Amino acid sequence: MAQLFSLTRNLSEHNEAAHQGRWSGPSDVAVELSELTLGVLGLGRIGQALSERAAALGMNVQGLSRRPAGAAVRSAESLGALLASSDVVSLHLPLTPRTQGMIGRVELALMRPGSILLNTSRGGIVDEQALAEALRDPAHPLAAAAVDTFAHEHAAFTSPLFGLPNALLTPHVAGMTRRAMAEAAVRCADNSAALLAGRSNGVPVVTHAVTSAASG
Repeated sequence: MAQLFSLTRNLSEHNEAAHQGRWSGPSDVAVELSELTLGVLGLGRIGQALSERAAALGMNVQGLSRRPAGAAVRSAESLGALLASSDVVSLHLPLTPRTQGMIGRVELALMRPGSILLNTSRGGIVDEQALAEALRDPAHPLAAAAVDTFAHEHAAFTSPLFGLPNALLTPHVAGMTRRAMAEAAVRCADNSAALLAGRSNGVPVVTHAVTSAASG
């Protein structure tokens, strides 16, 4: 949601101008959020939470997921249909062999003119080189992107998106709040206790890792 506010109102551009003592009005008049359609790719707990908040702000919300859409979300027929009919697309998917590179050159070209892509899920879902090329091309329908997760992070942090003025980049901090970190710690402890007590139902387990550890 913070990415959405920042990009739709060009907050970083206005902040930079104000710090330089320039009183510069917007080059284009901003649209109201209620005029925009948000496409949510992945309607798990986070995708549903975003959808509910966006709907409360008056946005038209559509989604694509293996899970049923909530009351505030209408289901898109396909990925292509969602991309072609959304002003803003937000990704909320795990990185799996199926989602690796899901958003590439072909998919980006399907997006609406002036559209925005938000990624707070996993970096490998988006082809960063294709995204960078799209953002450099003034004729491309994609106008801006906000990226919080990258294919190469931490000490290996690098991206072809570096230096692009229409790319809002943050170092994987979307979930870094005191409450979120505290809840994550409690869930880790609860899951560990459940596994030790033989109550694995509902606890996410990577089967091959457990098997390998047991074999060792």
